[in-house]
Amino acid sequence: MRGQAVIQKRTSTVPYQIAARTSRPAEEVLAQFDIARVPGMVVAERGAHYLVTRPVRRFRYGADLAAGFGIAVVLALLILTAVTPLVLVALPAALLPALPLIIDHRPVLALSAIEDGGETRVTAHGQASPDLAEYLDRYLESLPTVVAAPPEPEAEDDGWADAEMGEDFFSE
Repeated sequence: MRGQAVIQKRTSTVPYQIAARTSRPAEEVLAQFDIARVPGMVVAERGAHYLVTRPVRRFRYGADLAAGFGIAVVLALLILTAVTPLVLVALPAALLPALPLIIDHRPVLALSAIEDGGETRVTAHGQASPDLAEYLDRYLESLPTVVAAPPEPEAEDDGWADAEMGEDFFSE
């Protein structure tokens, strides 16, 4: 369409938390999770039993840069106190470099898969974009469910389990 400005709306995130059980091994659950199907998301960290997804970054501004800028502001203000001590009133300005990190709600989500007694427990927790939440819901629904083993029949108790075995029990 000609003449219309394209407005890029910032992707909203929602808290996302889910747990599921499957009969598939944990390694397969994590290996088959295809983050490439979610646009703009990548795997930030992968471990033996978990992976963390995050959006693709266009620029690198993180906690390390924010802390560096905060330290630079504090040092500049302390040097300026040689001129006048009233500069110390501006010391809270050292928190301003952290403000973009505080108000940023990026869709960062962790997915873990742990094997427990013949079944795999899959959990996902974090902030998710609508696309990521939809993909995770479809992926977890596609995993095979755990077939419950029939309960073992209880053995008949002849009363021996309740008997106390003292020293004189065997001496008779």
